[in-house]
Amino acid sequence: MTFDPVLFQRSRAPIYLQIAKLFRQRIEQGEWRVGQRIPTLEDLMAAYGVARSTLREALAQLESEGVIRRSRGSGTFVTKDLSAQRWFKLAVEWDELLASVADLRVRVLPIGRAANRALPELDFIAGEAAEAYRHLRRVHYRGDAAYCLIDIWLDRNIFEQDAGAFTRVPVLTRLAEVPGLTIGAAKQIVRITVSDADTAAFLNIGVGDPIADVRRAIADGTGRVVYYANIRYPAQLIEIEIDLLRGGRAAEKNKTRNASPVSEAKEGDADGRRKKLERRR
Repeated sequence: MTFDPVLFQRSRAPIYLQIAKLFRQRIEQGEWRVGQRIPTLEDLMAAYGVARSTLREALAQLESEGVIRRSRGSGTFVTKDLSAQRWFKLAVEWDELLASVADLRVRVLPIGRAANRALPELDFIAGEAAEAYRHLRRVHYRGDAAYCLIDIWLDRNIFEQDAGAFTRVPVLTRLAEVPGLTIGAAKQIVRITVSDADTAAFLNIGVGDPIADVRRAIADGTGRVVYYANIRYPAQLIEIEIDLLRGGRAAEKNKTRNASPVSEAKEGDADGRRKKLERRR
Protein backbone atom coordinates (compact mmCIF):
# COMPACT_ATOMS: atom_id res chain seq x y z
CA MET A 1 0.00 0.00 0.00
CA THR A 2 1.30 3.46 -0.86
CA PHE A 3 -0.13 6.71 0.43
CA ASP A 4 0.11 10.20 -1.02
CA PRO A 5 1.57 12.33 1.83
CA VAL A 6 0.11 15.48 0.26
CA LEU A 7 -3.29 14.34 1.61
CA PHE A 8 -2.09 15.02 5.15
CA GLN A 9 -1.94 18.73 4.35
CA ARG A 10 -5.72 18.88 3.95
CA SER A 11 -6.26 18.56 7.71
CA ARG A 12 -5.22 20.93 10.47
CA ALA A 13 -4.58 17.98 12.79
CA PRO A 14 -0.91 17.11 13.33
CA ILE A 15 0.30 14.51 10.86
CA TYR A 16 1.27 12.07 13.59
CA LEU A 17 -2.34 12.05 14.87
CA GLN A 18 -3.63 11.45 11.35
CA ILE A 19 -1.19 8.56 11.00
CA ALA A 20 -2.29 7.16 14.40
CA LYS A 21 -5.92 7.18 13.23
CA LEU A 22 -4.99 5.35 10.04
CA PHE A 23 -3.18 2.72 12.10
CA ARG A 24 -6.20 2.39 14.40
CA GLN A 25 -8.38 1.86 11.34
CA ARG A 26 -6.17 -0.99 10.13
CA ILE A 27 -6.44 -2.63 13.56
CA GLU A 28 -10.20 -2.04 13.73
CA GLN A 29 -10.68 -3.62 10.31
CA GLY A 30 -8.67 -6.67 11.37
CA GLU A 31 -5.81 -6.05 8.97
CA TRP A 32 -3.45 -5.94 11.96
CA ARG A 33 -4.59 -8.49 14.54
CA VAL A 34 -3.88 -8.89 18.25
CA GLY A 35 -0.46 -10.43 18.77
CA GLN A 36 0.66 -9.59 15.24
CA ARG A 37 3.81 -7.59 14.64
CA ILE A 38 3.12 -4.54 12.49
CA PRO A 39 5.42 -3.44 9.66
CA THR A 40 8.82 -1.95 10.51
CA LEU A 41 9.47 1.79 10.58
CA GLU A 42 11.29 1.49 7.25
CA ASP A 43 8.27 -0.19 5.64
CA LEU A 44 5.88 2.38 7.12
CA MET A 45 8.09 5.27 5.95
CA ALA A 46 7.96 3.88 2.43
CA ALA A 47 4.19 3.34 2.58
CA TYR A 48 3.15 6.70 4.07
CA GLY A 49 5.93 8.98 2.87
CA VAL A 50 6.54 10.60 6.26
CA ALA A 51 9.55 10.97 8.52
CA ARG A 52 10.65 8.37 11.04
CA SER A 53 10.07 10.82 13.90
CA THR A 54 6.43 11.33 12.81
CA LEU A 55 5.82 7.59 12.79
CA ARG A 56 7.36 7.25 16.24
CA GLU A 57 5.00 9.92 17.58
CA ALA A 58 2.03 8.12 16.02
CA LEU A 59 3.08 4.80 17.56
CA ALA A 60 3.66 6.48 20.93
CA GLN A 61 0.08 7.79 20.79
CA LEU A 62 -1.31 4.29 20.20
CA GLU A 63 0.94 2.82 22.88
CA SER A 64 -0.36 5.35 25.42
CA GLU A 65 -3.88 4.12 24.57
CA GLY A 66 -2.89 0.50 25.15
CA VAL A 67 -3.45 -0.43 21.50
CA ILE A 68 0.13 -1.52 20.72
CA ARG A 69 3.30 -2.52 22.58
CA ARG A 70 6.77 -1.59 21.37
CA SER A 71 9.67 -3.84 22.28
CA ARG A 72 13.27 -2.91 21.49
CA GLY A 73 14.80 -5.51 19.24
CA SER A 74 11.53 -7.40 18.71
CA GLY A 75 9.27 -4.86 16.98
CA THR A 76 5.81 -3.41 17.59
CA PHE A 77 2.85 -5.67 18.36
CA VAL A 78 -0.93 -5.16 18.48
CA THR A 79 -2.22 -5.64 22.04
CA LYS A 80 -5.85 -4.53 21.80
CA ASP A 81 -8.62 -5.89 19.58
CA LEU A 82 -10.45 -2.97 18.00
CA SER A 83 -12.32 -5.08 15.45
CA ALA A 84 -15.23 -5.57 17.89
CA GLN A 85 -15.21 -2.02 19.20
CA ARG A 86 -18.47 -1.01 17.50
CA TRP A 87 -20.54 -2.75 20.12
CA PHE A 88 -23.42 -0.28 20.44
CA LYS A 89 -26.15 -0.65 17.85
CA LEU A 90 -28.11 2.58 17.58
CA ALA A 91 -31.81 1.73 17.86
CA VAL A 92 -34.14 2.69 15.03
CA GLU A 93 -37.41 1.35 16.51
CA TRP A 94 -39.22 2.14 19.78
CA ASP A 95 -39.10 -1.34 21.36
CA GLU A 96 -35.50 -1.74 20.27
CA LEU A 97 -34.67 1.61 21.87
CA LEU A 98 -36.22 0.69 25.22
CA ALA A 99 -34.33 -2.61 25.27
CA SER A 100 -31.03 -0.89 24.46
CA VAL A 101 -31.17 1.46 27.47
CA ALA A 102 -32.65 -0.95 30.04
CA ASP A 103 -29.37 -2.02 31.69
CA LEU A 104 -27.38 1.21 31.52
CA ARG A 105 -25.63 2.78 34.47
CA VAL A 106 -26.32 6.48 34.94
CA ARG A 107 -23.92 9.12 36.22
CA VAL A 108 -25.85 12.29 36.99
CA LEU A 109 -24.05 15.56 36.22
CA PRO A 110 -24.73 18.78 38.12
CA ILE A 111 -26.32 21.55 36.05
CA GLY A 112 -27.40 24.11 38.70
CA ARG A 113 -29.64 26.86 37.37
CA ALA A 114 -29.77 25.16 33.97
CA ALA A 115 -32.22 22.62 35.45
CA ASN A 116 -35.16 24.65 34.15
CA ARG A 117 -33.82 25.57 30.72
CA ALA A 118 -36.40 26.08 27.96
CA LEU A 119 -36.89 23.46 25.30
CA PRO A 120 -34.63 24.09 22.26
CA GLU A 121 -36.37 24.85 18.97
CA LEU A 122 -37.19 21.60 17.17
CA ASP A 123 -37.65 21.29 13.42
CA PHE A 124 -37.93 17.51 12.97
CA ILE A 125 -41.06 16.69 14.94
CA ALA A 126 -44.49 18.32 14.95
CA GLY A 127 -45.79 19.21 18.39
CA GLU A 128 -46.46 21.87 20.97
CA ALA A 129 -44.11 22.60 23.84
CA ALA A 130 -45.14 21.75 27.39
CA GLU A 131 -45.56 24.54 29.95
CA ALA A 132 -42.16 23.80 31.52
CA TYR A 133 -39.34 21.29 31.35
CA ARG A 134 -36.81 19.74 33.68
CA HIS A 135 -33.32 19.65 32.18
CA LEU A 136 -31.24 16.58 33.09
CA ARG A 137 -27.64 15.89 32.18
CA ARG A 138 -25.84 12.59 32.57
CA VAL A 139 -23.26 10.19 31.22
CA HIS A 140 -24.48 6.68 30.39
CA TYR A 141 -22.23 3.69 30.99
CA ARG A 142 -22.35 0.11 29.83
CA GLY A 143 -20.11 -1.69 32.28
CA ASP A 144 -17.17 0.64 32.87
CA ALA A 145 -17.30 2.27 29.43
CA ALA A 146 -18.74 5.77 29.09
CA TYR A 147 -20.41 5.69 25.71
CA CYS A 148 -22.68 8.73 25.60
CA LEU A 149 -23.18 12.20 27.03
CA ILE A 150 -26.87 13.12 27.10
CA ASP A 151 -28.88 16.27 27.78
CA ILE A 152 -32.59 15.66 28.34
CA TRP A 153 -35.58 17.99 28.50
CA LEU A 154 -38.50 16.24 30.22
CA ASP A 155 -41.98 17.66 30.73
CA ARG A 156 -41.78 18.96 34.31
CA ASN A 157 -45.22 17.62 35.24
CA ILE A 158 -44.10 14.14 34.24
CA PHE A 159 -40.74 14.51 35.98
CA GLU A 160 -42.38 15.51 39.26
CA GLN A 161 -44.53 12.37 39.27
CA ASP A 162 -41.41 10.34 40.09
CA ALA A 163 -38.37 12.62 40.31
CA GLY A 164 -36.25 10.01 42.06
CA ALA A 165 -36.69 7.36 39.38
CA PHE A 166 -36.20 9.80 36.52
CA THR A 167 -32.95 10.88 38.16
CA ARG A 168 -31.55 7.41 38.92
CA VAL A 169 -32.47 5.36 35.83
CA PRO A 170 -32.49 5.97 32.07
CA VAL A 171 -35.36 8.38 31.48
CA LEU A 172 -36.92 6.44 28.62
CA THR A 173 -37.22 3.32 30.79
CA ARG A 174 -39.31 5.21 33.33
CA LEU A 175 -41.17 7.30 30.73
CA ALA A 176 -42.52 4.14 29.09
CA GLU A 177 -44.10 3.19 32.43
CA VAL A 178 -45.92 6.47 33.16
CA PRO A 179 -49.63 5.64 33.69
CA GLY A 180 -51.94 7.11 31.07
CA LEU A 181 -49.13 8.39 28.84
CA THR A 182 -49.53 7.49 25.18
CA ILE A 183 -46.76 7.97 22.65
CA GLY A 184 -48.12 9.79 19.62
CA ALA A 185 -44.83 10.40 17.81
CA ALA A 186 -41.18 9.50 18.35
CA LYS A 187 -38.45 10.62 15.98
CA GLN A 188 -34.69 10.95 15.95
CA ILE A 189 -32.08 12.33 13.59
CA VAL A 190 -28.40 11.43 13.47
CA ARG A 191 -25.60 13.72 12.38
CA ILE A 192 -21.89 12.94 12.22
CA THR A 193 -19.87 15.82 13.63
CA VAL A 194 -16.90 16.38 15.97
CA SER A 195 -16.63 16.60 19.73
CA ASP A 196 -16.29 19.80 21.68
CA ALA A 197 -14.21 20.11 24.86
CA ASP A 198 -17.14 19.19 27.11
CA THR A 199 -18.00 16.02 25.23
CA ALA A 200 -14.35 15.01 24.93
CA ALA A 201 -13.80 15.33 28.69
CA PHE A 202 -16.78 13.19 29.70
CA LEU A 203 -16.33 10.50 27.03
CA ASN A 204 -12.53 10.25 27.25
CA ILE A 205 -11.95 11.14 23.61
CA GLY A 206 -10.05 13.92 21.88
CA VAL A 207 -11.40 17.36 21.03
CA GLY A 208 -12.40 17.25 17.38
CA ASP A 209 -12.79 13.47 17.32
CA PRO A 210 -15.79 12.25 15.27
CA ILE A 211 -19.03 11.71 17.17
CA ALA A 212 -22.58 10.68 16.32
CA ASP A 213 -24.86 13.54 17.41
CA VAL A 214 -28.40 12.21 17.95
CA ARG A 215 -31.46 14.41 18.47
CA ARG A 216 -34.49 12.47 19.77
CA ALA A 217 -37.98 13.81 20.50
CA ILE A 218 -41.19 12.22 21.78
CA ALA A 219 -44.68 13.69 21.69
CA ASP A 220 -47.70 12.33 23.56
CA GLY A 221 -51.09 11.50 22.10
CA THR A 222 -52.19 15.15 22.26
CA GLY A 223 -49.17 16.38 20.30
CA ARG A 224 -47.28 17.77 23.29
CA VAL A 225 -43.51 17.25 23.22
CA VAL A 226 -42.83 15.49 26.53
CA TYR A 227 -39.21 14.47 25.94
CA TYR A 228 -36.27 15.79 23.97
CA ALA A 229 -32.66 14.59 24.16
CA ASN A 230 -29.36 15.55 22.60
CA ILE A 231 -27.04 12.53 22.77
CA ARG A 232 -23.38 12.40 21.78
CA TYR A 233 -21.69 9.04 21.09
CA PRO A 234 -18.04 8.43 20.11
CA ALA A 235 -18.42 7.54 16.43
CA GLN A 236 -16.10 4.55 16.67
CA LEU A 237 -18.49 2.83 19.10
CA ILE A 238 -21.61 3.13 16.95
CA GLU A 239 -23.13 1.05 14.22
CA ILE A 240 -26.54 1.56 12.61
CA GLU A 241 -28.42 -1.35 11.09
CA ILE A 242 -31.54 -0.59 9.02
CA ASP A 243 -33.83 -3.03 7.26
CA LEU A 244 -34.60 -1.13 4.07
CA LEU A 245 -37.71 -3.22 3.37
CA ARG A 246 -39.22 -3.08 6.85
CA GLY A 247 -42.74 -1.68 6.82
CA GLY A 248 -42.45 0.04 3.47
CA ARG A 249 -43.93 -0.27 0.00
CA ALA A 250 -40.88 -2.20 -1.15
CA ALA A 251 -41.64 -4.91 1.40
CA GLU A 252 -45.20 -5.22 0.12
CA LYS A 253 -44.05 -5.34 -3.49
CA ASN A 254 -41.46 -7.95 -2.62
CA LYS A 255 -44.07 -9.98 -0.74
CA THR A 256 -46.43 -9.87 -3.72
CA ARG A 257 -43.65 -10.70 -6.15
CA ASN A 258 -42.75 -13.80 -4.17
CA ALA A 259 -46.35 -14.97 -3.73
CA SER A 260 -47.28 -18.37 -5.12
CA PRO A 261 -49.38 -18.59 -8.34
CA VAL A 262 -52.19 -20.13 -6.30
CA SER A 263 -52.34 -17.25 -3.84
CA GLU A 264 -52.14 -14.71 -6.67
CA ALA A 265 -55.04 -16.42 -8.42
CA LYS A 266 -57.12 -16.42 -5.25
CA GLU A 267 -56.46 -12.72 -4.74
CA GLY A 268 -57.48 -12.06 -8.35
CA ASP A 269 -60.69 -14.06 -7.94
CA ALA A 270 -61.51 -12.15 -4.78
CA ASP A 271 -60.98 -8.81 -6.54
CA GLY A 272 -63.22 -9.97 -9.37
CA ARG A 273 -66.01 -10.96 -7.02
CA ARG A 274 -65.81 -7.61 -5.20
CA LYS A 275 -66.10 -5.73 -8.48
CA LYS A 276 -69.14 -7.79 -9.55
CA LEU A 277 -70.86 -7.05 -6.24
CA GLU A 278 -70.15 -3.35 -6.60
CA ARG A 279 -71.65 -3.33 -10.11
CA ARG A 280 -74.79 -5.09 -8.87
CA ARG A 281 -75.24 -2.51 -6.15
